[in-house]
Amino acid sequence: MKISNIQSNVYRLPPSVPWEDATNKVDGLEFIVVEVQADNGMTGIGLSYTVDIGGTAIRTLIDDYLANLVLGMNPLDYERIWNKLQRQSRRLGLGVNSMAIAAIDVAVWDLIGKIHGQPLYKLLGGARDRIPAYISEIDLRSGGTTEQLTDRVKDYIRQGYDTVKIKIGKPELEEDIERISKVQELLGPGGTVLVDLNQKWSAAEAIQKGARLDRLNLGWIEEPTLMHDVQGHRQLKQAIRTPIALGESLYSRQQFLEYLRADAVDIVQADVAFVGGITEWLKIAHLANAFGKPVAPHFMMELSLHLLCGVQNSFMLENVVGGSLTELGLLETPIEVKNGMGVPSELPGHGIVFDREALRKHLLDPAKLRDSFAGGSK
Repeated sequence: MKISNIQSNVYRLPPSVPWEDATNKVDGLEFIVVEVQADNGMTGIGLSYTVDIGGTAIRTLIDDYLANLVLGMNPLDYERIWNKLQRQSRRLGLGVNSMAIAAIDVAVWDLIGKIHGQPLYKLLGGARDRIPAYISEIDLRSGGTTEQLTDRVKDYIRQGYDTVKIKIGKPELEEDIERISKVQELLGPGGTVLVDLNQKWSAAEAIQKGARLDRLNLGWIEEPTLMHDVQGHRQLKQAIRTPIALGESLYSRQQFLEYLRADAVDIVQADVAFVGGITEWLKIAHLANAFGKPVAPHFMMELSLHLLCGVQNSFMLENVVGGSLTELGLLETPIEVKNGMGVPSELPGHGIVFDREALRKHLLDPAKLRDSFAGGSK
């Protein structure tokens, strides 16, 4: 059996609700969809993504360089495929190359599942058949009110969630504390609030302000400071008792190893698209387990569901408001969290079946993008 053809496209569309955090306003999500066809007639579907920028660069890298490297290879040899792609693209550094590799790697794993007639989570270990989920919102608009936040949280509770993640990073910490406290009141003693700063604070600010948040019994503080500042996170972890979560801005197991060795992280949030796909994500999850750390992958709910059910050290599934493939209207069959619990598809592979007509409406036109792109970083 051999890989006989690879096709890719990139699609751009806005989140289904406005997204804005302490450091960025998101205009578009870009999904890179890859089809890996085998000579036995089976096809695996791969997926990667970017936020606002870079989708066309990833597709070009796949089409012009990476696709030809794996033609003729056996799709069951996923380690050989991944290593070949990584070695040939490593001079690009970290980021675009790993996100391109991810799209091919996910397609290979989907194909492997179809070959064996097994859902992805069972191929990855089958540690469980369901996983608790938290609702995650990206809504820190300047005009937003605490009352609007609490109205949204009431709806999350009605949906069955008892863990809610909100963005913080307002100019005045007191406003953040008020918003957190109001959400905690709604959730009650059995509920948990997680907060995300998207690297807003300096290391010194994080220690000072983190100490004030410590008394709130938060589930975690996510990305409090810059992603490359391992020592800053280590010092913060030593200074406060609130767990520190991070990993969405890291791209390799070596970067995660730095944090784990420094004891600078409590919850590992590797993003399957950013780290190079399932093959590398698994290594990061097992590495975290060796250090006694749980994994709670960032975004990519439909894929993360299988990953979490595959490994032993799973924590929680993130369901981002406005960002799931179902909410975006891109799937033939919805994949949803129900009553705060995620259950993976039993279809062979990852079970993500795109609505081709819906995708086609969002096919990215590079010429139009050049004339309109303005960026959303603050």
